Amino acid sequence: MAETTLKDIAGVRLVLASASPRRRELLGLLGACYEMIASDAEERDDPVPAAVLAALPPLNLPHTTHPSLLAWRKASHAAALAPDAVILGADTIVVLGGEVLNKPRDPAHARQMLANLSGRTHTVYTGMCVIAPMRDDSASRANSEVSRWSLVVGPWSVALDLVASEVEVAPLNDQIIADYVATGEPLDKAGAYGIQGLGGQLVRSVRGSYTAVVGLPLAQAHRMLSAAGVVGLHSPEPTYRRWLEQQGKDPLPWPPTLP
Repeated sequence: MAETTLKDIAGVRLVLASASPRRRELLGLLGACYEMIASDAEERDDPVPAAVLAALPPLNLPHTTHPSLLAWRKASHAAALAPDAVILGADTIVVLGGEVLNKPRDPAHARQMLANLSGRTHTVYTGMCVIAPMRDDSASRANSEVSRWSLVVGPWSVALDLVASEVEVAPLNDQIIADYVATGEPLDKAGAYGIQGLGGQLVRSVRGSYTAVVGLPLAQAHRMLSAAGVVGLHSPEPTYRRWLEQQGKDPLPWPPTLP
């Protein structure tokens, strides 16, 4: 599946390896002109190069759920279809007490998830992967400057990263949970809530990147794409504030909440 949303920028073809409306919105607000190539690559179990596994940012979870590896799966699939492009892949997981919370199976499961999150702090991890053609050593050097987890795979320079944000959910009673689940919003959201939607009213604080919880950490996306040669991007901080305004949201106390 491929969809052109905007023309390329400054001669660099940029591809977003995701169909997420939230990532598309944030990347567009960042000033990036891009195409979209989406797939189910993150759900496959194709062999992964040993060099990629060795370069993954440390995370005490199985590789099968490592969001940076899932981001690489998405990005590498897109790179095979667009080998001349800079590819951005991202994947987000919600973790509570060492358990990955996926999308709820049904409303009852959503209510259970929200009851478990109530009054507690959980971690949202967003894995990042940027793949760029290796025209010379410059892409490799630039990637190594922006990410400690950089490598070369075939004709591509690969940069991996992982952004962790701590999210505190307010205490929720049964009525609040039932009312939120009745909106239908939690049913297609990992962890059974969407911070960018009505679920944001359930969040007391975010320590770390707010947009990482949404699905695309603006500051890290800016650094990684700039290192890969994408120019003309907007600064992450005003982009974050503009996005909040469009969503009708007030900024959380900042810091510790960052773009």
